[in-house]
Amino acid sequence: MSTETGLALAAGFFGGMFVTAVVLWFHERRSRLLLEDVSERLRHHEARTHALLRQSRDVLALVDAAGTVRYLSPAADRIFGRSSAAFAGSPLATLVHPDDRDRVLAALHSPARGPGPQDPLEFRVQHQDGHWVALDATLDDLRSDPGVEGIVLACRDISERRRIDGEVGDAREALRSVFEHSPNGLALIGLDGRLLRVNRTLAQLVGRAEDQLAGASALALTYPDDREAVQVRLHRLVTGDETSARIEQRFVHADGRPVWVAATVSLVRGSHQAPLHLVAQVEDMTERRASGARLAHQAVHDPLTGLPNRPRFVELLHQALATETPRGRVAVLFVDLDHFKVVNDSLGHAAGDRLLVAVADRLRTAIRPGDTLARFGGDEFTILCAGVPGETSALELAARVAGAVTSPVALAEGEVFVSASVGIALSTGDLETPETLLRNADAAMHRAKEQGRARSELYDANAHDQTIRNLRTGNDLHRALERGELRMHYQPIISLETGHISGFEALLRWQHPERGLVGPDEFISLAETTGLVVPIGSWALQDACRQAAAWHAQGAPITISVNLSPRQLAEPSLPGTVAAVLRQAQINPDTVWLEITESTLMRDAESAVTTLRALRGLGVHLSVDDFGTGYSSMSYLKRFPVEALKVDRSFVDGLGREPEDTAICTAVISLAHALGLRAVAEGVETPEQLAELRTLGCEMGQGYLFARPAPAERFGPRPDQQHWAGLASR
Repeated sequence: MSTETGLALAAGFFGGMFVTAVVLWFHERRSRLLLEDVSERLRHHEARTHALLRQSRDVLALVDAAGTVRYLSPAADRIFGRSSAAFAGSPLATLVHPDDRDRVLAALHSPARGPGPQDPLEFRVQHQDGHWVALDATLDDLRSDPGVEGIVLACRDISERRRIDGEVGDAREALRSVFEHSPNGLALIGLDGRLLRVNRTLAQLVGRAEDQLAGASALALTYPDDREAVQVRLHRLVTGDETSARIEQRFVHADGRPVWVAATVSLVRGSHQAPLHLVAQVEDMTERRASGARLAHQAVHDPLTGLPNRPRFVELLHQALATETPRGRVAVLFVDLDHFKVVNDSLGHAAGDRLLVAVADRLRTAIRPGDTLARFGGDEFTILCAGVPGETSALELAARVAGAVTSPVALAEGEVFVSASVGIALSTGDLETPETLLRNADAAMHRAKEQGRARSELYDANAHDQTIRNLRTGNDLHRALERGELRMHYQPIISLETGHISGFEALLRWQHPERGLVGPDEFISLAETTGLVVPIGSWALQDACRQAAAWHAQGAPITISVNLSPRQLAEPSLPGTVAAVLRQAQINPDTVWLEITESTLMRDAESAVTTLRALRGLGVHLSVDDFGTGYSSMSYLKRFPVEALKVDRSFVDGLGREPEDTAICTAVISLAHALGLRAVAEGVETPEQLAELRTLGCEMGQGYLFARPAPAERFGPRPDQQHWAGLASR
């Protein structure tokens, strides 16, 4: 081998070696770079993984095949309140709630059903502070992977969801309980009008079972007459024209009767405001309706008799007057029972109520069809009659009504006889008001009372005018005493034997500021009715005694006579009042005469005897006025401690001319003498009357023949010294 050849071979060998070395270095360098790149990528990946695990709200746990926790992600620190390292090496079963352990262990030891996550598993792990954290875990079994043994659990804290679910469940249960046990009926109604669900209360309300109503049409339960209106309201709700509605309607009970309800129906919307169904709350209104009807009836009807009451009668009368036709007039009959107070006072109010009920029943049968009977108040009834031709027909109606009352009424306490006074007022077409007709009928009824009761009276305009005058007189009379308008006039009582004044009768007058001097006939009856006669009578006695005392002070030994009214005699305080007046006037009781009419004494004779004896015990004298006009019993007349009888002027007027009057005067004077009483004649106006009285032996007389009543000044300070010619001592 030549040198060149050897060098060439050597150069080739070493050149090859160099190339090989270069190639090996390059590959090594490349591998190192690749490893560094992979390591860097792994470091970045690991950093990103750790960052994701730190930020994750879920806990990732690695559990080995033995069930030991090998790894927990950082979220465990937040969820369990302790570091994830504290869990490492702990058996998972010891961390789980006792009630959940068997289920967790079964899931860990069950073989995987396939690659990927298994079914979710719920269990609880205890927090550091002791409460239990609910977890929803997804298991990923990696034990089948080569070189990997363990299970990855992705755990999410569902404690808040569990709490919300619990609250939702509680709320749902509460709603279910409210729905089922509500005292009101409840129903869910589909948009097609069918009942989706009802509660027990609603089912009972209509007399059906709950399952019978499910799927039924809501309108099928509705009373036929109400269906159209209910359907319209439900349609407005479904279409959104209304969001809620209150509907008062009637349901049909299973037994066919109507049931009044008030249904509050609302539209329930879902997501995107789409209508879902209707909710109805149903309240039973049957009893309330019945109660309202009863209250409405009671408001216009009398609770005792069931008749319309005063407001209702006035309302019906107003309607009748508004529809009055020329062919017939409207009549009002005002019916008042006579002496009803006697029944109440003697038998009691319960018996009086039963009597009113019986009378109401009778009056119902006495009126015409279409007439209206009402209880106006107390024992007063009113009757509205339309289409009455005239007064004759009205009187016939009143007679029939009064006749229905007169037959005896059988009560538990015994038979009771009553009568009625009826006042009648007829419309005149002059736009009367109900108040006018009622007032006129009432006035006519009171006139019937005044005329003797148990009768009917038509309204008389003239009588009404007199009533108005009486009313005004009564109003003025209330002020007369305090204004000092009352006056006392005196009429002499003459001794028919000597012609001298023996005494005076004090007679009351009223000096009216507009009407002048008014006599007692125009106001005493009003004073009696209103009770004013008691204070007026006391004033009259005081003034008369004061005047008598003044005459006595002048040396005139005359007597004074003062009238007592029935109301005064009925006052228990009368004897005390008289005694006080006598003391105040400082007058001798023996010079005072008190006059009581015969009819007054006989109103209550027993009480009168007691009162008269008390008065006589004071020393005053008593006389019976207007004797012969009443109905005195001789037995009572003997018991009354009276000392004089006054012959009424009506008999004296016919004395000597009328045989009957002469006979009565003779009898009264003879009776007085037989009983040892003094006889006094009133109304002596002619010498012939005076002569007859003297012939009959009458001791005293008074009248226009001697003097008219006049103020005390007219007779001077010594009236006893005056003498009437022709009357000399016999």
